[in-house]
Amino acid sequence: MQHLKLPSSIHKELLITWHLLYTNVGESIILPIIGMLARFLPTPALLLSIPWPQLALILCKTVAIFLCYSYIFEVVNQVTSVEEDRINKPHRPIPSGLLTVRGGHQRWALSWLICPLLVYYLAGPGASALLLWYQLWTYFCYVWPRLNHFVLRSAFVAVGVYNMFRLIDETIRSVIASFPLPPVRFYLCLSAWVMATIHLQEFHDSEGDRVMGRRTLPVVVGPEWEGALRWATALVLGAAGMSPLMNSCMASWHCGGAVSGSVGWIRTGAVVTAALHAIFAVFTGVRCVRGGKATTAYDRRTYKRFYMMAAYTMICYLSFMTAVWD
Repeated sequence: MQHLKLPSSIHKELLITWHLLYTNVGESIILPIIGMLARFLPTPALLLSIPWPQLALILCKTVAIFLCYSYIFEVVNQVTSVEEDRINKPHRPIPSGLLTVRGGHQRWALSWLICPLLVYYLAGPGASALLLWYQLWTYFCYVWPRLNHFVLRSAFVAVGVYNMFRLIDETIRSVIASFPLPPVRFYLCLSAWVMATIHLQEFHDSEGDRVMGRRTLPVVVGPEWEGALRWATALVLGAAGMSPLMNSCMASWHCGGAVSGSVGWIRTGAVVTAALHAIFAVFTGVRCVRGGKATTAYDRRTYKRFYMMAAYTMICYLSFMTAVWD
């Protein structure tokens, strides 16, 4: 009996999609999944009261929507950065020969038409509007006018994260209409942390950025000041990492006494996640400083593994804090 095989065209499309997306899966897929799960942390009673089929539906919608969210960015990013990718990321579909630039433009057009409609079907008009806004923001930053400035590169990610977490809440509320929304400061605090630290991702791509004339922060300061930039980045990471821990510990100290129930859960959760965030933030800062004497792969691991762990724990900490802010 012969094994069933996918048609070659479908297999090739899945292969192209995998190569488009897999290098940034931690930021584009795992991050929103953790963000979605973290939104339930302050309300364990609500989580336990929701039927499992509804939770599974929220998870499936989150994965599908953020596959769209990732695809509409990555296809534009990679079509408009071919020469840079030949230096920094030769495994991507276009420089590796798996996809032509013309094929990339075709997928760009189709995905920008289909994805908002799919998100509309899955999570409603609010979610679709957020995706359309992200498309406009991507076009502004990566196509036209494509301002070549390091501040805009950080702002692109910070605004994208703000939009991402609003989209997560729209996804949850498409299944649980009464789900409580976090205060605006939740989105603002997370976006501010990203804005201040995301240039860490530029260190491992600095060679290609320099060749292509991209004005990322490491390129702007130049090799002679890169060490100082790494130290400054490490200090910002450390200070931002210790601040939640100090804040949550002081709040627990002032409250005093042993508490039980939801208040105890929120207080303990905030302290634990703040401590974990502090550990990963400080460790990321140490690796950032050491990266100046190491390889590009070392800097890439610092960002992909340790910085992302700091981001995941920051999200969990802020989710607990939404119960305090309400």
